[in-house]
Amino acid sequence: MAENSGVSVIKCLGCGADMVFDPASGELVCEYCGGTRSVEKRVTFPRDFLLEREDGDVDEGGTEYECPNCGGKVVLENFATTEECPYCGATNIVKKERLKGLKPDSILPFAVTRDSAFVSGKKWLKRKIFAPTKLKKNFRVEQFKGIYEPNFVFASDTFSTYDGRLGEDYYVTVKRGKNTYTEVRTRWFNISGTYGKGYNDIVVEASANLDQKQMESLLPYDLGSAEQYKREYLAGFAAERYDSSLDDSFGTAKGMMDDDIRRSVLAQYHYDRVGYLNITTQYSNIKFNYTLLPVWVCGYKFREKLWSFLVNGRTGKAAGKAPVSIPKALCTAIAAAGLIALLAWLIVTYVA
Repeated sequence: MAENSGVSVIKCLGCGADMVFDPASGELVCEYCGGTRSVEKRVTFPRDFLLEREDGDVDEGGTEYECPNCGGKVVLENFATTEECPYCGATNIVKKERLKGLKPDSILPFAVTRDSAFVSGKKWLKRKIFAPTKLKKNFRVEQFKGIYEPNFVFASDTFSTYDGRLGEDYYVTVKRGKNTYTEVRTRWFNISGTYGKGYNDIVVEASANLDQKQMESLLPYDLGSAEQYKREYLAGFAAERYDSSLDDSFGTAKGMMDDDIRRSVLAQYHYDRVGYLNITTQYSNIKFNYTLLPVWVCGYKFREKLWSFLVNGRTGKAAGKAPVSIPKALCTAIAAAGLIALLAWLIVTYVA
């Protein structure tokens, strides 16, 4: 690696130009002379949650930028393809001071190219029948920006004690005067016990620009293929720094485990109603891995509102929201109302 103004870059040994990571080949590629260079791969191990709570220094080399348009924050290397906000496309992003924080443990390199992400985006947009025609026509591959999203991946053993009251419904026939009715009644019973379960690969989004729901819409990722973090994978891409603290992120993970434990406990019983269910859970052997996951982001502005379209950088799975064309929606509603009226007229005519 060569040093340039304090920022590390990966230079081509053949011509000296900056190299970029190519998702198709999994190697560094020189776009000028075609030279390639492999990236050293090492196995990564999770860290102990209780022993490593203090923030350390971030990896040297990246510069943080903030977008005044949407508030997005990214870390761009000086060999990034462009200094644009990947979330809204703004070019007036502002250089910020470097921050302290945890260095990533691992990274899942891009495997889906920009062109493939664009194809996924076109297919996704085509299925949005109410999306504006103008948006579909102006959808361009250049709008897709590759960004590594920060995530904490947790593992934990759990042991729970619980007690509760569940009910099974049954039906009885009752007679009131000359009329007979069927009533639903509930037979209640108490439950109590213990439940143990181990969890692995609980992905918690730690970004300020994507929320947990958006990340879950892109899952799953093949986390078993993650590599030891190396900056070579960032060549030509951007990376966002985590915004949520380790404690807050584990709080999110606990909420996900708690929901699953509740479902698992209830699955042991046959019931129709839950009177109450109290569960107390102990968490042990907690491990975490700070990993960067690849996402193609297509950020754009339509009718003065910011929209984003996402593609899983490993599988090509697409997710996001598209604006609705009011004329299209109105025409569809009018056509549907007309069809219903026609069917009603035919039924009345046929019956008559």
